Amino acid sequence: MESQLLDKHASQIEVACDPLRFTLGRDHDGLWIVQEAHGLCGGLFTSENAATRYAKFESAGRGSVIRVIPDPIELNCSS
Repeated sequence: MESQLLDKHASQIEVACDPLRFTLGRDHDGLWIVQEAHGLCGGLFTSENAATRYAKFESAGRGSVIRVIPDPIELNCSS
């Protein structure tokens, strides 16, 4: 039992050190959407600059990968 707890704790530490991965794109209304790959955070913005600043802020020094996609995307709030 104790080893399972230690393994769970170790994997949480590893995840916390990994850079966050964001997808950035526009919805069908032209608003900018940013979503973290694991559903940790995201939002709807009026400009690409605001969406990018949000992703960098959420990274808080952990580093991040921001992928801009050309196809329309929708904000997924069901995580």
